[in-house]
Amino acid sequence: MRVFACLPVSPFSLPEGCPVRPAIAPVRPARRVRVGCRGIMAAGVVIVGACLLLAVNVAWNGRVWAADAPRAAAPTPVPTVPEHEGAGHEAWSFARCTATVSDDPDGARDYAEDWLNHGGGLEAQQCEALARIELGDVATAAASLDRLAHVPGWPVGDSAHAGMQPDTPQSLRRRAAVAEQAARAWQADDSPKQAFDSATYGLMLEPDDVPLRLVYARVAVELDQPQRAIDTLTPLPSVPAERDEALVARAAAWRRMGRIEQAMTDINAALKDMPRNGAALLERGILYQREGQMAQARADWQDVVTLAPDSDEADLARQDLSLLETDPEAP
Repeated sequence: MRVFACLPVSPFSLPEGCPVRPAIAPVRPARRVRVGCRGIMAAGVVIVGACLLLAVNVAWNGRVWAADAPRAAAPTPVPTVPEHEGAGHEAWSFARCTATVSDDPDGARDYAEDWLNHGGGLEAQQCEALARIELGDVATAAASLDRLAHVPGWPVGDSAHAGMQPDTPQSLRRRAAVAEQAARAWQADDSPKQAFDSATYGLMLEPDDVPLRLVYARVAVELDQPQRAIDTLTPLPSVPAERDEALVARAAAWRRMGRIEQAMTDINAALKDMPRNGAALLERGILYQREGQMAQARADWQDVVTLAPDSDEADLARQDLSLLETDPEAP
């Protein structure tokens, strides 16, 4: 069974209405995270017996923290700075937490746990799960992400009100993104059934979400349900990069159905746009092998190893090359 094991470390940025997703191996590298701005606060100055407060609100991904100074009268109360953001401490943020997940997962996990101890909510739990993936505790992380995806409302960083707020278009997108992360983590844990369940739930939240459709289709192929994959990926996405990924996934589905000619048409269309893509070359090598063209299959698999020797695609290509050496005529 071929399992896609590369995972993103930062699922989306959190500006209103703008989730960003990563694609996964063997087709795309991990996501990037946009790091938020740091807050700057200005205090009011007392002049000639009258209190004048100047408060500067700083936004991070649509969230605003405000601090107030003494004033004679205020029409509405202004929230105070949380204790954990005391002197010398920067505001907690999901972007800051995930920024070092790949390079320093221990540090990211410690940051998330400290954040949780100081009132962190859903975002802190999500960051901790992503750090656990990098540290190898994939099953625990996948279960945590799946649980978080089922929490309605998704208030930013506020676990006290989790599940108590109605969903908005933004919260549905956030929950779908977390469901996608859960599905990818289950794939990496070699648990395709759980991955399929997480992807299916995510598509209930956001039916037109292309990254989720891609994950769903790949897992469907793993579970020997290629027609589901083809139905999900047809028509193809309009964005070129997503279209090429869908072509590779659909080619695998056609192959599983024994329709090698259609699979070869899709994979060659993808390779026309991205000739050095390891996942596409790996798939075409398999198709060549099915057609009995062993020399072409070997050339594609060797290209995969040469282009990205440390990738998951290269590991799979080496396995195929080893089998080819053992039985050169095997279809």
